[in-house]
Amino acid sequence: MAPVPPQRLQTPILLGGEKAEQVRAWLTPLGFNVRVVAEEIGVASAIKMCRSVMIKGLEALTTECLSTARQYGAEDAVLASLHKSFPSMGWDADLPHYLISRVAEHGRRRAEEMEEVARTAADVGVTPHMSQAIVATQRELVECMAQQGMTYADTVPFDWTRLVDSLGG
Repeated sequence: MAPVPPQRLQTPILLGGEKAEQVRAWLTPLGFNVRVVAEEIGVASAIKMCRSVMIKGLEALTTECLSTARQYGAEDAVLASLHKSFPSMGWDADLPHYLISRVAEHGRRRAEEMEEVARTAADVGVTPHMSQAIVATQRELVECMAQQGMTYADTVPFDWTRLVDSLGG
């Protein structure tokens, strides 16, 4: 339910199914941070997938928003406006770098995960417009980097403005 580093064994794990409580009893003494969320199979996965729409969506939105703003020379004004609207999020600090770095580092894998999320939404009759857009945005950034012969390691220390400038938008 979160990046494994830095929490490692304390990274939250959700369990579901008829043997979930038994698995929790085995894993908790080993130091794992597990929580039973349902007796039915699929609820824990649904929680993770629905959360991914929001987390990976925020990354994708930030990537598109700031890449566009940078091309217009408007990124400072956009970030100031976002900070004014959501002052506790960190738009005036490291949040934009962090969100876009996650796409640059893990975009291919995240796009694949979001394809599964889109299928999960469609399976219950929800049209996955946002999930499909997230797939495209996550994948596009890493494909643009690859076309430039660039890997995430080439961007460290990460600065979203340097990445956007090197990709030309």
